[in-house]
Amino acid sequence: MTYINTQPTREKFLYFRTEATDTSAITAAHAVCFPASSLMGMAHTSRTSVTLYFKSLVRRTPSGNEPDADASFDNHDTVVLTVTTETQLTTITAIAEAISNPNLPSILVIANDDSGGTQYLPGSTITACGAITVASAYAN
Repeated sequence: MTYINTQPTREKFLYFRTEATDTSAITAAHAVCFPASSLMGMAHTSRTSVTLYFKSLVRRTPSGNEPDADASFDNHDTVVLTVTTETQLTTITAIAEAISNPNLPSILVIANDDSGGTQYLPGSTITACGAITVASAYAN
């Protein structure tokens, strides 16, 4: 017999922080939390990095109207994760499994470089959170 999960799924949110100093001014370039549903993909971008691509937090047409217009999907945000050499697939797998695991909390700390206590997703090979790029406006 096949069972179908009829329980509503909770949205997961992915937290990233590249700023280590607590006293620094924090901006979207330092810390960000994306809904997992906005994750468009992950790519090996070097021997020691994985880049995650997200639908932009700022999605709008050049006129500023119609925030979900098709043209606004040209814009995207990225987070670069530093990983142990040649272990990108391990990290990608750990992120995908964490997102799909209903037993994990709604907010998943993927990479937190806070000097008060770094935290990286268990089972991944993440060693640091690299650049966080949140597009400031529509770009084509």
